[in-house]
Order: sequence, then C-alpha cells, then structure tokens
Amino acid sequence: MQLLKADLIKLSRSITPWIVFILASLSAVIFASSSHFVATGNLNFETAASSLSLFSETQMIALLGSITVGIFLTKDFENKIIENAISGGHSRNSIVINKIIIFIILTASLYFPYVIITIIFAFQDTTFSSFIPTPTLNILAEAAQQEVTAELIGKILLTSGLSLIIFISQLMISIFYMFLFKKAVFVIAATYMTSLILGPIASLNESIHSVMAYTPYGIDLSHLTLEMSGEFIAKSLIISFIFIFVLYLGTYFLFRRAEVK
Repeated sequence: MQLLKADLIKLSRSITPWIVFILASLSAVIFASSSHFVATGNLNFETAASSLSLFSETQMIALLGSITVGIFLTKDFENKIIENAISGGHSRNSIVINKIIIFIILTASLYFPYVIITIIFAFQDTTFSSFIPTPTLNILAEAAQQEVTAELIGKILLTSGLSLIIFISQLMISIFYMFLFKKAVFVIAATYMTSLILGPIASLNESIHSVMAYTPYGIDLSHLTLEMSGEFIAKSLIISFIFIFVLYLGTYFLFRRAEVK
C-alpha cells in the first residue's frame, strides 16, 4: 500500500498524465465531430478514414499509452526509485503489481474522454457515421438512432467497459518492456511498434490469424457494438484476462531474475 500511495501522490503531482489526458480529450472531440460531419456530408468519407484515423481511441491509446508508460513509469528505473523500493524491503512481486495498477489507471484515464464524449454526443438529436469501425464510432452511429433508455445506457457502458479491458490487455506489453529495457525511449518505441504491427499482422493469412486470434491483437474491434453477442463478450474477456495474467507472470519472473542497476 505504501508503494501504491506514493505512486498515486506522484501521479497527482506529475504534469505528464495531465498533458496526455488533455490530448486524449481533444482527440475525442475531433474524432466524434468528424463522425458527425461525415454523416451530414460536410466531410468526405475517404478523407476522414485516411486522415483522421490518428484521432481514434485505438491509435491514441497506443501512442499516448506508450508515451505515458515510458515517461511516467519507466523513469522509476532511471531515477533509482525501483532500486530504493527493493532496498527498502518491498518484494519484487509487490512492485510489479503496483506498476500494473498505476498502468491500468493511466490507460483508463486515456479512454475516459472518449467514453464521456460518446455518452454526451450519443444522446444528441443528430447523426454520426462509423467511418472507421472503432467502439466509439460504432456506439455513436447506433445510439443516435435509438431513444434514450436505461437499457441503452447499460449497453454503452458495457461496450465501453469491454473496449477498455481489451485496450489494457493490448497495452500490457508495455509493462513487460518496462522491466525488460528499463529505458523510457526503448519502452515507448517497442510498445508503439508492437501495437502498430501485431494488429495488421493478425489478418495477413489464416495461419497467422489462427494464432493471433488467441491474443487481444486478434480481437475484431468492429464487433464492439451495442448489439455484440454474448459469445464475443465472453471470448474477449477470457483472452484479455489470460493475456494480462501471462504478461504479469512473465514480467514478474523477468524482474525476479534481473539485476537492478
């Protein structure tokens, strides 16, 4: 608890999480607004799909998440904070778990603006286009055609919650890289490149897809809709939680055998 409390205090005082949160918020507004402009014909579909995909939650969480973990968490190695924690009697397992908790909080803070914007915009009397099959646009496009009910709100929260779990599992590799490289620049580069490469690779051919389908990178995000099936929900949760647990174990065993310098 002492480690977590110290990291939470550092989190509240650090400027990096606030900067990336503001960037994520601006991106969410731009992304949702673009969806509306495409639906009303004020923005070309192809232009939006090619030029504005960077502002999607999938891209921003991968980019900003990599930067946040690299700068905010990995710096603890460079500043000898991890070494001091071990010298102070904290177990390596508790250190790993603590960093995972902070990582989850940071990732959730990046996705939170998209959830808020989705809820606000979805209940407006207007239209949206899912010009990119991401959870945010899928929800906006579907919810705008329905009446506001408790069931609709529940579906939005369920879809958003499942999306967050998938994003966390995809970005969990950054924690492994953090304890592997111990350098911010390497963690940022490796995490972002992994996110960029593994997603497209999953659809190259059947052999690769059959393997990647058992990882979060192989989950088809276009299925994250208000009408997604129970089977898809269960499968996505199982894959995501197993992947998170496997990376936790891999990180712990790596850290246990490593020498902290």
